[in-house]
Amino acid sequence: MRKGFTLVELSIVLVIIGLLIGGVLKGKAMIENSKIKRVKSDIDGIVAAVNTYQDIYGALPGDDPIARTFGSVTIEAGDGNGVFDKEEQANLIFLVLF
Repeated sequence: MRKGFTLVELSIVLVIIGLLIGGVLKGKAMIENSKIKRVKSDIDGIVAAVNTYQDIYGALPGDDPIARTFGSVTIEAGDGNGVFDKEEQANLIFLVLF
């Protein structure tokens, strides 16, 4: 009598392995989609913050010609021309991050 696996046993094992691999791949796709949604949500929040600042102060953050104090930090005034030079970009990054 020979010892070994029957075709039915082998096919069941292959089906189980296929289901496990499919589950892992689907899980990776779900994780990637959640990361993308989180980044989109962060960007939407930044856009909303910039629009709110412009509505309140009448200038874009970082390019605002009037120096503003936020807590204990005073942001250098921009020139209000709508173009961001390096200093104004630093102001904008600071305002977005804090």
